[in-house]
Amino acid sequence: MKLKILIILLIGLIISCSTTKTSSIITENYNKEQDVTTLTLIPSGNILIPGQWTKTKFNELSKQHFFTNKESHSIAVAKNPQKTYPFYSENTSNEKFVRSFFKWEKEYYEKQGFKINEKESGDNYVIWTAKANNVNTIFLYGAKNNFAYNFSILTDDLSESKRVKFLKELFQEN
Repeated sequence: MKLKILIILLIGLIISCSTTKTSSIITENYNKEQDVTTLTLIPSGNILIPGQWTKTKFNELSKQHFFTNKESHSIAVAKNPQKTYPFYSENTSNEKFVRSFFKWEKEYYEKQGFKINEKESGDNYVIWTAKANNVNTIFLYGAKNNFAYNFSILTDDLSESKRVKFLKELFQEN
């Protein structure tokens, strides 16, 4: 009898100590009438991307989804809970979170040999560039509603002002 109780307690202890994993469902869909591509990230929500985009890859580490359109423009988008970042603090404002996010990524990219330039910051976002060799990426890092947004445009054949405008509109709509 004591052995049965001990086994039951042991099983209960093992089950209670196991880690939990959050499952997610990811889909993308183009709505021709609205001319918008929707990336659905359950449980995080959607990212609406103006125009028709085709998903090309996913980076498991950064949770970035990469897309191209018919003009061969390339973008990457990510929406993750702020609490998943190592610098997150429960009482941190969105503005401070974005600053920490930018600093964290800036240090990483500089170690990889990129030249970083902060372009502008606004209402809970920062726009910056990472340049090295033939790579010239513009990023928008933002925060709202307990989510961190990482949007980037990897295409050089649009003017910088058009790329920045696209990223700002993307953030405002999401």
